[in-house]
Amino acid sequence: MFGDDEGPKDFEIKDEESPETLKRKWEREEAAGSSVLVCPSCKKETPRENLTCIFCGATITQVSCPVSCFLSWVQRLFKKG
Repeated sequence: MFGDDEGPKDFEIKDEESPETLKRKWEREEAAGSSVLVCPSCKKETPRENLTCIFCGATITQVSCPVSCFLSWVQRLFKKG
């Protein structure tokens, strides 16, 4: 009823190799560390690339440590004075 010559045989199919640029990107991401952060609202882990939490929809602000540290220092300065 159906012909066996319609598609490639199992031994003719080989696994696809990922491009070198994609492999290097994956290696950089693994070396960079965690790709998740904790949402300040619901306290669940969400991907770092998102601007909003995938669980509760809260806006996630990604402030680098020097900026965050400086702002907390300024706040402490005005609280003491």
